[in-house]
Amino acid sequence: MIRNVVSVLLIFIIAISLAGCASGDNQNIDTSDTVDTVDVTQHDNWVYFDPETDGIPLAYAEDDHAITSGQPWGGVSTGKPDLDWGIDVKAGRKGSSSPAAWFRENASAATCTADCDSDWPSDLNFAIKGTITIDGTEYPVTIGQGSSLGKNNWWIGGPGWTIHSGVHANIMTPDEKYVFMPVDNTTDQFWIRTSYSLESQSD
Repeated sequence: MIRNVVSVLLIFIIAISLAGCASGDNQNIDTSDTVDTVDVTQHDNWVYFDPETDGIPLAYAEDDHAITSGQPWGGVSTGKPDLDWGIDVKAGRKGSSSPAAWFRENASAATCTADCDSDWPSDLNFAIKGTITIDGTEYPVTIGQGSSLGKNNWWIGGPGWTIHSGVHANIMTPDEKYVFMPVDNTTDQFWIRTSYSLESQSD
């Protein structure tokens, strides 16, 4: 009889000890950082171009792209959803240095919208390269989306492109015929002006 009581007491003590250990282990686990969620939503990312002369035909064809690892990619299209012609990049928005480095490898100069305070982007959500056609003339171009002051902004440049007349915000096509300029107070629009029209304005 005494043996049975002792056995029951020992089993009870062991059970309490095991329960205490399990409870202590659970208290030391911080589950708040065990799951790192990253937004992988695909968005329509429009960048718009406003030619100096209404009716000038514009076209774009993508050759290649770079995007932050793990982000969705849905391709590139063009159209005129509003008043201006634009390029729509269907992709996720997560900045990293990889698309920015790829952008720089595919451009000799660049400019951007929304407070462009450096020559090159340090992080981009994605970048695309291809051919933009302006009134029948084709130009290699590289375009990327980054962020500035909490908003998405856009970078543009390309191989053979140069800064126009030393003005950091103005970038010129390789044949020096067209100048791309960020539209004031916008994050997603560029003017397209002929270089001679800008020079005549400065005279």
